[in-house]
Amino acid sequence: MTAPNQPGIAPGVASIVDGLAHFAALQPERPAYIDAQGSVTYGDLYVAARRGAAWLAQQGVRAGDTVALPLDTHPAIARQAMEMLYAIAYVGAATLPLYPEVPLELRVAQIGQGAANWLIASGSAPEVAGARTLDPRSFAAADPRYDAQPAPRGDRADAPALFLFTSGTTGSAKYMLPTHQQLYGNVYASARAIGSDAGDRLMSAIPWPSGVGMRYLLRAHAVGAAFVAIPLGETRTALSSILTQYQVTQIALSPWQLRRLLQSPAPPQPLPPLRTVHLIGDFISAEELGVARALISPNVIIGYGCYEIGAATVLGAGDPLPAYGCVGRLVPGMEARVTGAQGELLAPGETGELAYRAAWMCTGYPGSPEATRERFRDGWFYPGDIGSIDAAGFVTLRGRTQEVINYGGLKIWPGDIESILKQHPDVLDAALVGMPDAQAGQIPTAFLVPRTPLNQQLGASLSDEALRAFCATRIDASRIPPVFVAVAEIPRNESDKIMRDALIAAYQQAREIMRGRRG
Repeated sequence: MTAPNQPGIAPGVASIVDGLAHFAALQPERPAYIDAQGSVTYGDLYVAARRGAAWLAQQGVRAGDTVALPLDTHPAIARQAMEMLYAIAYVGAATLPLYPEVPLELRVAQIGQGAANWLIASGSAPEVAGARTLDPRSFAAADPRYDAQPAPRGDRADAPALFLFTSGTTGSAKYMLPTHQQLYGNVYASARAIGSDAGDRLMSAIPWPSGVGMRYLLRAHAVGAAFVAIPLGETRTALSSILTQYQVTQIALSPWQLRRLLQSPAPPQPLPPLRTVHLIGDFISAEELGVARALISPNVIIGYGCYEIGAATVLGAGDPLPAYGCVGRLVPGMEARVTGAQGELLAPGETGELAYRAAWMCTGYPGSPEATRERFRDGWFYPGDIGSIDAAGFVTLRGRTQEVINYGGLKIWPGDIESILKQHPDVLDAALVGMPDAQAGQIPTAFLVPRTPLNQQLGASLSDEALRAFCATRIDASRIPPVFVAVAEIPRNESDKIMRDALIAAYQQAREIMRGRRG
């Protein structure tokens, strides 16, 4: 195997199994995984992976196969799924994770979409969507008999490793299939970008098993850190208790989680010190970041990235408070450029379409040639983000190409307006979408979550007139939303990104229902 060309990776490490084997030999007694039931050491996790691979091989699983792995939030099942994830990689098969937050019918469709050969599930039919079922109850990682017939390592650096389904925030979900080397390079670079090392205990914004949890689990193990599979809690008091009990040193938060924590009462004692608080997902204002650094940790950093490239940028704790949309500098090993409407390269500070590339980047979406041509061009990945890179290397996002609202020929970036609306003292959250309109093309419609519950009377400050007056002192009159709608919450995916299509569909459905009642 050939190791990725990145500093700090041990020679010969080119897969997550290589990394696990390396740390199992180097620090066998150090915890790799911690949950409410206890911990799993690196030594024990490697043994479980090796024995699991032997069991899979005995069932007929071979290198090059695809194994669908259902995930479950039950602690015991979640731990077993982590062990089986490494076992599948050990034998050289690709893992197709089936996350619990995904509807059942979609999970079945994903089995077929990924052409899975095997499905690890108890109590299921002998075959599901073309995949033969393997009952995990016939395997016990504690059984030493599997050591007598070990499976050969099949995790070649250039072989497919793990199905990564995109969020589908602005359309149907696609998937990537990175190689073992690409996957390891991705998670290692992302872990180093936020400063993780073997002495850390890392918690994700959404615990394992989830898509977010998967990313942080693998990032922790790429550098020999411990992953803590515990929910963060919704108040600062709950968070303080969890951080203390599990000796956590790093956490990831979405801006929405951060806002809930900041609105909760102060804990009896200051929060335990954290080496890093990694903010991921939606934008955050400089004011909110300043408050977070004062009340949560001075080491709050901002991250930006996506499945295709991993972590792309980081705004460090030592960087100045940013302008809205600034997500920091590129992580080591990542390149970026900004192009204009005709594909021409733009100068520093000019706004255009952002593109990225890195050695660990995927090269396309299997089975989605149109999406591949749209996003992967000339060796670069175009996530669909509009933004700029200044002379100092700071990346600033304006919005997504698919989210720009065309209001009678006027182009409006939702993030610009959302940042203004969130400054209103009575607004907890906001989203701006373009509702289809026959005359104007799209009507900018602002959805607001009031700080006062909707079952109570809205204050006068959130009347349409008051909101327009508030906006008029901050933005040009032509960009003030003509429509304001109060809602209980803004739909977001697990990465905290606004699901604008779902918001539009729900609003259109509600209007149709109201029309029907009036008729």
